Amino acid sequence: MNTVIFRTVAPYLTSLMLLFSVYVLLRGHNDPGGGFIGGLIAASAFAIYGLSSGVDVVRRSLYFHPMTIAGAAC
Repeated sequence: MNTVIFRTVAPYLTSLMLLFSVYVLLRGHNDPGGGFIGGLIAASAFAIYGLSSGVDVVRRSLYFHPMTIAGAAC
């Protein structure tokens, strides 16, 4: 997927999906949803960003290593 439209829209879509992921995560405290669904939305946002710009860019955009995040969550 190397179209100009996808490469242009993907960063905006990623930021919107990450914002929605945080909303679902915080809303899930009292309602259905929460950490699992919020994590799925965030992971799919990074997957879309990775498809549009490459894996190296996504690895640089993640501040923490994924294994560190997984270890801190337990």
